[in-house]
Amino acid sequence: MAIKSIHLPALRGNFGSWNYFSTVIKVKDIVDDNRIITVPESKALYTKNINQILQREIDTSRIDKIKEYLLRSKERFFSSLIVAIHKGAPEWADFDLERQFRIDNDLVDDTEVEFIENKIGVLTLSGNEEIFVLDGQHRLLGLRKAVGDNESVGEDEISLIIVIHKADLKQRTRRLFTVLNRYAVSIKPAEKVILEEDDAAAILTRKLVQEYPTFIKDNAVSATKLFNLSSTDTKNFTSLVCLYEISKVLINYSSLYKSKVIIRPTDEVLNQLYVNITSFWDFFFKAFPNVVKFINEQKVPSKFIRNKTSGGSMLLRPEGQLLFASVYKEFDSSKKVKVFKDNVSKIDFNLSGPNWMYVFWKGDTMETKHKKLKRSIFKYLLGSKGEEKYITNELTKIYKEYNLTFKNNLKSTVK
Repeated sequence: MAIKSIHLPALRGNFGSWNYFSTVIKVKDIVDDNRIITVPESKALYTKNINQILQREIDTSRIDKIKEYLLRSKERFFSSLIVAIHKGAPEWADFDLERQFRIDNDLVDDTEVEFIENKIGVLTLSGNEEIFVLDGQHRLLGLRKAVGDNESVGEDEISLIIVIHKADLKQRTRRLFTVLNRYAVSIKPAEKVILEEDDAAAILTRKLVQEYPTFIKDNAVSATKLFNLSSTDTKNFTSLVCLYEISKVLINYSSLYKSKVIIRPTDEVLNQLYVNITSFWDFFFKAFPNVVKFINEQKVPSKFIRNKTSGGSMLLRPEGQLLFASVYKEFDSSKKVKVFKDNVSKIDFNLSGPNWMYVFWKGDTMETKHKKLKRSIFKYLLGSKGEEKYITNELTKIYKEYNLTFKNNLKSTVK
């Protein structure tokens, strides 16, 4: 059965060697009868065996997340799909404008009128075309599934950018497909924290650095977009990305987003989650006044400051801060937070001290491995004895790498 013809308002443009059309179309007109298909569903660009490989590149879990987003978010929005038309003959009709017209009472001159007339029109798709998506195949498949579950999504209008694919110029279209996907760079973590309006951890981290008294200080949060701080940074306490990861721990992020679909919680929920986050930081800064002094540029013991000789305090390292928050949350969840609060300030957090040497610090650099072991040692220092044998075995192996013997000099703070 032929797909019905459709008339679309459109702009016509040129970029490099490509002529293109920009239009809006109802979602139902995209998904009904599969008017637009994916590259693997088309025979226009690649052979059957290549299409089978491309089909395997489609991430079904990502499609399900997109579907859930479309069904659950009232503020849903997509960027344009870029599609190519193969076969068929889409027709273009210009709009005729009066030779003289005004915008905000300013007369538009003839040159501008001519340009506008050449760019605005109606694009008619007969239904005989093959249209395949060059950029946005997961969004397209997510739209199909969402409309299948709820037809009202089909009334949404989505932006399309349409290029014309010619069978004798396959290489040209394949190159465009590759370029569009090569440069579709995902948003960086720090930018996500700054821009995200649905992710609770990002929203609350942004609120934290804008409102919490200690974090609004100049030396509290580095300008880096990375999780870790530069080895030459001796002034800043932490990074924005680290605060985001800590917020995820403190709000039970995986439980909040069990379906992996990121929907903004209600303001009431956000406010309660923010209380959880600030309660942690209230305790942290009260328990470790040297951290506050460091942020305020007041004098602290030299061995406390991050340095390349002894490493300084683990509390001034993002990885150490995240570990601290993770163990805090574990004790809190198991109703043992009082044990944590009563004893954690007794722990020696000096990176080159007996608790963390070779596990967190190896001479002049941070050790990024042994994450499970680090957590187990932290808990052991707070009185948890369940993993003592594991800790001894692992530390024995690590010390052996340095031609040393582990003599079990870890001392629990809990009597």
